[in-house]
Amino acid sequence: MADLMLLGLFDNVEIVADVVDDVRALGVDDRQVEVLSNVPYPAKFFGRKAARLWFLPFAVGGALLGALTAFFISKITPQLYPVYVGGQALTPVPPAAIMYFEFVSLFTMLGSFLGFIVQNRFPVMSPRIYDERITDGYIGVTVRASLDVAEKIVEVFEKHGSHVVKREDAANFPSGNRRTFLLWGVAGVAGLVMAAAPLLLTYDVIRIPWIDKMAHTVSVGYQEGPRRAAPAAAIPLQGPVLINGQPASEPLPATENSIRRGEMLYATNCAICHGYGAEKEGATVGNAYFQEAPALETVVAELSDSEIFLTITNGKNRMPSLAENLTPGETWDIVNYLRTLSADATSNADAS
Repeated sequence: MADLMLLGLFDNVEIVADVVDDVRALGVDDRQVEVLSNVPYPAKFFGRKAARLWFLPFAVGGALLGALTAFFISKITPQLYPVYVGGQALTPVPPAAIMYFEFVSLFTMLGSFLGFIVQNRFPVMSPRIYDERITDGYIGVTVRASLDVAEKIVEVFEKHGSHVVKREDAANFPSGNRRTFLLWGVAGVAGLVMAAAPLLLTYDVIRIPWIDKMAHTVSVGYQEGPRRAAPAAAIPLQGPVLINGQPASEPLPATENSIRRGEMLYATNCAICHGYGAEKEGATVGNAYFQEAPALETVVAELSDSEIFLTITNGKNRMPSLAENLTPGETWDIVNYLRTLSADATSNADAS
């Protein structure tokens, strides 16, 4: 026998409670009766059994899932990728405690939110019998009943002053349980895939060929070869060092600061072969000593500033080029310092 969906509208909460009692007295299952209102009245207002609350089970389940996630991240993952920091244990207690707190809190909130959705039977996956006046303050009572009981229910509605009674074929309002189950099933499977995919990749259950470690990355370390030569016409950012074989910059003024900088640069780059006072006759290169190298304090006196600059930049004989070690300005600083040494050597020769 076909069923009917009945809807009655009432404007008083107490009347609705009497209607629900009278409908239940006709033998209608309480699950086939629903009260619609724009105000969330407790079930006891209508003499009905309070709905089961799902917040606590979902919140506790979320907390347990959060603790399990924190356990995997803080305890299991370090076993796979061990990194010891600061002499601490592989799983130090303070960071692990923070992880447990954060993940338990996060998953508890997510579980409570999910429980709220389930508690309110969201989303509605099937059409519902409804009247817009419920939004304006009326209280609706819907009943699914067989034809032989439907007329008695209508009499109950009218007896209690129902403003309107709607009758619809129950076939137009199928139960959405199957659709709801399918929706949450798909959502659950998608959630498991999203949660499992990172774990499967992390623990090498699924392997994707990719450069994922610093040790496997193709790179060239600092001052390691091979070093690519600059194109023939390339100009450094600081400008060219030489133009047509001559210095591309003007000599720096021989100020006190320039001479002091030149002294330090000379000690770093030149003194190992020429001596700290440029007085060394001969040059030491590795284990070899070349006696034919004259002392710089006498050589620089016979050279112009540009010639000294070119010798330092390009190198000469066994002397290597220092162009990669010194900028043009630093080279001029060394020239200024060498001039002070050659001046001292000249004055000493005149005095003798």
